[in-house]
Amino acid sequence: MQAWSRHNIAFGARPSVLWIATPAGALVEVDLQTRQAVEHDALTGSRLSALAATATGEVLVAGSGGDLVLLSVLSGSTQTCTTSRDISRAAAIAFSEATAEIPDDGDDLETHLVLTDGTRTWEADDLATVTAAGATDPTWLQLQAAINKARAQSE
Repeated sequence: MQAWSRHNIAFGARPSVLWIATPAGALVEVDLQTRQAVEHDALTGSRLSALAATATGEVLVAGSGGDLVLLSVLSGSTQTCTTSRDISRAAAIAFSEATAEIPDDGDDLETHLVLTDGTRTWEADDLATVTAAGATDPTWLQLQAAINKARAQSE
């Protein structure tokens, strides 16, 4: 346990749900409101080495053997979690096909970044004018909206 990263914790899309990746290979779903925990076998025979929650509510788990699994969390139930290697493989292929390496020519990194909230891709002009964001929007979008709103009020 001492070598395990305690950063393998992510809040889920549902309120009060916390996901914990354990070094033993289990993914634990903890409902902080009901104080119940459910253990899911995400990667059989592999230690879980990384964990992240996506903007769209899925949980991404990496194993020590190089496996990467995208878990679709069923809403309304703390007892169910589905995993499919086909889904994660398709997501990885789509990601690889839609991305490219950044050229090593000294260009500004910002010109190559694509900002998305999981549903929409945000262009620089959009970000310069956004002044409202909800609690479910990504933190970067909430911050940009607050900054733009404060600038507009001070003018």
